[in-house]
Amino acid sequence: MKKIGIVFLILTLSSFGMSYAKFKKYTLKHSNVLQSKALSLQTTDEQNKRMLRTKNPALNMEISKFNPRFSSSAYGYALSASQRIRTNGYYNALEDKAYASRLLQEAYVTNGKAGFIKTLESLYTEYVYQSKLFSLLQDEYKLSRKVTHIVKERYKSGSETKVSYLQAKTDTLTLKAQIHTTKQAMQSLYYQLLAIGGFKKKVTLSKKFIYSVSAGTKSGKHLTPKEKILLAKEKLLQSQMRMNNNSINAYALQAGIEKEPDQSIFRLGISIPLPVRNNKEEEKALARLKMQQLKLDNAQLKLDLHAQRQMLKSSIKELSTQYQALKILKREQKSLNSLLLEGYKIAQGSIFEMMNTKNKLIQTSKSLLQTQKMINTKKIELRFIQGQYND
Repeated sequence: MKKIGIVFLILTLSSFGMSYAKFKKYTLKHSNVLQSKALSLQTTDEQNKRMLRTKNPALNMEISKFNPRFSSSAYGYALSASQRIRTNGYYNALEDKAYASRLLQEAYVTNGKAGFIKTLESLYTEYVYQSKLFSLLQDEYKLSRKVTHIVKERYKSGSETKVSYLQAKTDTLTLKAQIHTTKQAMQSLYYQLLAIGGFKKKVTLSKKFIYSVSAGTKSGKHLTPKEKILLAKEKLLQSQMRMNNNSINAYALQAGIEKEPDQSIFRLGISIPLPVRNNKEEEKALARLKMQQLKLDNAQLKLDLHAQRQMLKSSIKELSTQYQALKILKREQKSLNSLLLEGYKIAQGSIFEMMNTKNKLIQTSKSLLQTQKMINTKKIELRFIQGQYND
C-alpha cells in the first residue's frame, strides 16, 4: 500500500505540478543523503555504549605440583578472579563525554541538513532563473523575428540598407543561440533537482522564485550550525578536562583461593595505580590550550556572522531598490520600443535607434531577472547563517 501511495503521489504531481514547498517536503523525507547522515547518530550511540560498558572480569586458574619428598608428590590448585572498576568521578566524566559526543554529532547532522537545504534552494533558484530567462528569450526572439521581417521587407523595397537587414538578422540568430544554451542549462538543473529529490519519474516543477522581492528580513533566533558545533566541541573538551582531573581512573578488585596439600589460602585484594610519575599534567595543559583556541574561534565566528548578516541585509535592501528602479525603466523602455516600432513600420524612424532600444529593453529584462535571483540567493545565505534551516 505504501508503494502504491508513492506512485499515486508522483503521478499526481506529474499532472498538476509541484510547488517548491511540496518539492522540499518530499525531498527531505526521501533523501538518501539525509537518511545516511541520520544513521550517524545511531553509530555515535553505539560507540558511547561501548565506551561506557563494564569490563568483563578476568579468571586465572593454576595447578601446582608439590614434591616435598622425592618418593611422593601431591597436587594443588589456585583460582583467582579480578574485576576492573572505574572510579565514580571518572565514570561520571565518561558519561559527560558520551553526552557531548552525541551533541557534537547532532550538530554535524544539523549542519549537514542545513547545508543540504541551502544547496537545494540555491539549485531551485537557479532553475527558476534559467526557466524565466528561457521564456524571456523566447518572447524576445519572437519580437526580434518580427523586427527582422519588417527590415527585410523595407530592404527589398529599397528603403533600407543591407547592413541594417543583416544587423537585425544577426541579433535574431544570437537570441536563437541563447535560447538553446539557456534551455540546456535549464534541463540540466531540472534533472539535478529530480536526482537530489529522489524522483525516478518526471514531475512538473513550479517556475516561481522561493522568496519575494522585499527589503525586509527576519532576524534569526537560532544558533548557526557552526556555533552549535563549537558549543558541542566545548562541552566535549570540558568532559575530557574532568577526566584528566581524576588521578585514578580505575582500580581492580581481586579475590582468589589456593589449595595446597596441607592448607587452604583465601586471598582478597585491591590493585590501585599510583600516579607517582604521571599525573596527566601534559594532558591538562593541552586541554587548556584547546579550550582557549575554541573560545577565540567562537569569538571570531560571532564577529564574522555579525558582519555577514549586516552585509547581506544591506545587499538585500539595495537589490530591492534596484529591482523597483529596473521595473520602472523597463516600463518606459517598453513604451519607447513600441513607439519606435510603430514609427519604423511607417518609415518614420531609424532602424538603429529602434534596434538599440530593443536591445536595451532585453538587457533590462535580463537585469530584472538577475536581480530577483540575487535577492533570493542573498536571502538563502542569510537564512543559513541565522540558523533558520536547523529544524
